Order: sequence, then C-alpha cells, then structure tokens
Amino acid sequence: MGITPVRSLLVGALIGQSADADPTDTAILAATIRCLSRHGLERTTVADVAAEAGVGRATVFRRFDTKEELLGRAFAWELDQLVTRFHAAIDDIEDPYERAVEWIVEAVRTVRHHPVARRFVDDGAALPLLHDPQITAALLTSVRHELDLTAQRAGITFDTATAAEIVSRFFASVWLAPDLGSATATDDGVRRVARTMLSFLIVPSTPSTDS
Repeated sequence: MGITPVRSLLVGALIGQSADADPTDTAILAATIRCLSRHGLERTTVADVAAEAGVGRATVFRRFDTKEELLGRAFAWELDQLVTRFHAAIDDIEDPYERAVEWIVEAVRTVRHHPVARRFVDDGAALPLLHDPQITAALLTSVRHELDLTAQRAGITFDTATAAEIVSRFFASVWLAPDLGSATATDDGVRRVARTMLSFLIVPSTPSTDS
C-alpha cells in the first residue's frame, strides 16, 4: 500500500469519518492498531489482524470489505480514542490559556510516543505524508478549530490561522525529530514552549497603521 491510499485514510480520520463500533468491531480495530505498530502499514495483513483479534479472517471481511476500509476505520477509531483522552485530560481546566497549553502537551506526548506515529517515522512514511497538501490542510483545520475554541472561551481575537500553522509545524518537528534538543524532552519543557507560543499569539491584534 503506497502513500496515496494511506493519505486518503488519514484525511478521512482527521476530518472525522468514523462510525459506531460494536464489541467485535472494536476488538478488530484495536488489533489493527497493534498490528500497525508492530508490522507497519505495508506488512500488516488482514490475517495478522484476525489472529491478533482472536477472530477468523472471514469475520474481518464480513465487517470490513477491504484492507483499506479496515485501516481507515482503525485510524478514525484510534483518533476518537485519542480525542477522548485529550478531553479527559483538559476539560476540567477552566482557564482557556492553560487549557490550550495542556492540549499542546497532550498532542506532543501523542506524536512523540504513540506506537503507530513512531512506526510511520521509522518506516519513512511520516515526511511524505507531511508533504501532502490534503494531510496538512486537515491537520491545520483540526488545530485551528482548537485555537478558535480557545479564542472563544477567552473572549479575545487573535490570528488563529497563523497560530495553527505555527503549532502544527511544532507538532511536525517533534514527530519527525523527537530527540532534537532538550527543551521539549519532558512534559514540563513542552509546557514552557507552549506557553511561550501562546503568550505571543494570544495578544489582541494591533490595529493596522496602513493608510
């Protein structure tokens, strides 16, 4: 499976193309994520997933017509799990600024440590994906949505489009080079970087002096 179908699967996951899953579906999707972590995209097979989930190969194909559908649903399902964990970590934080900081900390922790994210880097799939305009557009939209919510909660206005690009580039750099430098080596370090980024960004726009 090349980068193009993988790209479409990830775009679908990023824009929220997911569906409810019953217990058997859930077991299969969770097994798919484990297999992707272990074998990578190219080498993961439906037989691997079936064995990992403890079901027959025919059971997988009754529920997912193709490997591509299985992977797409697995990416969307895993993203749902991550979003749930993000909200569990930050939703009790009342201060919009601190909530946004902790959201960045959670996101960096994910790209640094999630086994599938790390596998993408190890297999050389991460950089081509980040060069794809559909992937970057979906990522920017997702990040900007969170920053728009921050602005709304704080009752302020700032350039969320530019902020989303800066934050997304930060995520990408940590994903591709997690050991580059010591500033972001710990959650506290990421927190300091996030506060620096947001303290600059969450400032009311200066009126234009252009005549």
